[in-house]
Amino acid sequence: MPDYDVIVVGGGIAGVCSAVAAKRMGVSVLLLEKDMALGGVLTNALVNPMMTFHSPLRQIAGAIAQEIVDRLVKIKGSYGHIKDPIGFVKTITPFEPEKLKTVLINMLHQENVDYLFGCLVSDVKTKNGTVTQIEVATMQKKINLNGKIYIDSTGDGNFCIKAGAPYVEGNNDRKRCQPMTLIMKLSRVNKKEIISYIQTNPEQFTLANSPDFSYLAVSGFFDHMKKLEKYNVRFKRDRLLFFEVPFREDEVFMNTTRYPGYAADPMELTRAQSCASLDIWNFLEFLNNEIPGFESAKLEQVGCTIGIRETSHIIGDYQLTIKDLLETRDFQDKIAIGAYPVDLHSPNSSGLKTIKIPYPGEYQIPLRSLFPQGLNNVLLSGRNISADHLAFSAIRTSPLAASIGLAAGICAAIAVRENCNIRDVRYQELQGEIKRMGGIL
Repeated sequence: MPDYDVIVVGGGIAGVCSAVAAKRMGVSVLLLEKDMALGGVLTNALVNPMMTFHSPLRQIAGAIAQEIVDRLVKIKGSYGHIKDPIGFVKTITPFEPEKLKTVLINMLHQENVDYLFGCLVSDVKTKNGTVTQIEVATMQKKINLNGKIYIDSTGDGNFCIKAGAPYVEGNNDRKRCQPMTLIMKLSRVNKKEIISYIQTNPEQFTLANSPDFSYLAVSGFFDHMKKLEKYNVRFKRDRLLFFEVPFREDEVFMNTTRYPGYAADPMELTRAQSCASLDIWNFLEFLNNEIPGFESAKLEQVGCTIGIRETSHIIGDYQLTIKDLLETRDFQDKIAIGAYPVDLHSPNSSGLKTIKIPYPGEYQIPLRSLFPQGLNNVLLSGRNISADHLAFSAIRTSPLAASIGLAAGICAAIAVRENCNIRDVRYQELQGEIKRMGGIL
């Protein structure tokens, strides 16, 4: 295979945005994806909707991320951005996962980005902090690839770890990672009955002020969930959380299950995935018997993989902290804006910890958090940037991952164009290119 200017490892929304941004800057790009589809957890794990493209005051994710949404809307794969009926964030962006796969692969084709499915980076060769070559395992053989700049969009920092970057497990303790969730799609759900129950029993739900029920997003049924234990499921949860499938009013994405474990450990990942698979039918029985509107609900689809919230945290030149978020700290080298609150799912109880971001309800991501310590030609992209446990629980969502991916791709292209170390890229030049592509700072 030919050498490339930029090699992106991971084809989630961050990786796709990195690849497209770098290609639009005029460099050669190869994207590697271990699965057989683009989109990462959005398509393979059915994580839905995207949240959030807006702070309380303004839109904070644009450029390629917004272009993806616009393309989804055009093919009736999304309503676009709508007010969050739960009131947790300003807006949510529901989408149809299969159509997102189509949008992303079309985007790579149109930009002439080379990509390979079914590829897992098995070895990374480095010299004096510079990645010189990578080994990729395919179905029947291993191939060696060479790039000038590498972008880790694996979500868990797996590429950087193989390259020797320092990291911590979870909250400095692998047993304190946020739990995993297996999401399922259900049909034959009675939307009218659910809305009627919510309106009659609002104390049993988390609701926005004057919620709009034209789109169904539900966090609640608190008392009903106390009956879950008698159905012999292996998870604890204090609420049901589900979202309507766009253009299908009788279908929902159910995001409720929870399974503890350090997903980078194959034994723990296997245990979580197995428990989740075994729980599906008992959980469905609970829904049919106990939850208004779900009496006739039927299982339509289960995520191809369990959704992984947290594993390792790469140590970067700057580690974003919860203090940075809550003080809405201003960074000269900002490259992206986030607005999702702290949303920490407990690994050993049914609850969660949430902290709203103070006015103006948004925070900045510094370029230095994309630089893994000890590596000269590798950038972090998406949720695996350098952040502490609590800050990570806020920055892990897809619109921000896409914005970070945009910045990483542009930064990589500038480094190639100027033949320099990633740390020698002037943040002012990077910020100018982000804005030129439609990014928001």
